[in-house]
Amino acid sequence: MTSKRRPVTYTTDAVVVRTSNLGEADRIITMVTPVHGLVRGVAKAARKPGSKLGGHLDLLRHVTVSVRETRTLHGLSQAATVDGFRGLRDDLDRFSRASYVSEMAERFSVENGANQPLFRLLLETLESLEHTGNPEMAIHFFEMRLLQLSGFAPELSRCVETGAELERANHLYSADRGGLVSSEARPVGETALLPASLNTIKLLRFLSRTDIGRAGAVKPGEDEIRQLSRILRAQIHHVLDRGLRSEAFMDEVRSRVSNGDGANLAGKQTQAE
Repeated sequence: MTSKRRPVTYTTDAVVVRTSNLGEADRIITMVTPVHGLVRGVAKAARKPGSKLGGHLDLLRHVTVSVRETRTLHGLSQAATVDGFRGLRDDLDRFSRASYVSEMAERFSVENGANQPLFRLLLETLESLEHTGNPEMAIHFFEMRLLQLSGFAPELSRCVETGAELERANHLYSADRGGLVSSEARPVGETALLPASLNTIKLLRFLSRTDIGRAGAVKPGEDEIRQLSRILRAQIHHVLDRGLRSEAFMDEVRSRVSNGDGANLAGKQTQAE
């Protein structure tokens, strides 16, 4: 005679990285947690007016929540907000960048895969994005550190084609090979190469060993930022074998903000399915 396994219930810290509607009043919540990895659950009646649960399980909130495990979507209850990151909701540019960060954290997380360093990095970056005057470098710090934590850190000291130590000079970057290619090398096979100036390489190496506070104090030129963004994004695309939906939203907001037209994009979100 076999007995049915009792559902496991636990309480965990979590960051809400995606929400979608279910039925007339429920909501599916996707969360990144430090011990249980990626968790997807249903918040019953979360969309009803006055729902205490729905008010906490909102996008980009750091919460504690009770999770009742099931075979499919877990049951969520007893949620409380640790940090609502109000500054991210009140600023569309910061919100779009935080959406990009949270989607990356989701894509690099797996169910039942503990990853406390990734969870701490996500919280640290959301906190920085809420207050920093240099959100661009906060984003690139997150990208670099996420690649390091996941075992896909770019090779920045030796040519990935020849294995030779790189000279202090302008070189190229191959996401397919996962690192820098000497400007004198002749890569075998088809591979997309991106320009990597000496200053951009210095930035990449700096990001690989610094903290988010020091990263935010650096203000590179436009050319270096452009190259840095292309290189890190290409590497992430290669690892995930796809782009991220939040990229277009972030890029559009960033473009409009720089042109003084960010207000017309208010209220637009990309994390909901």
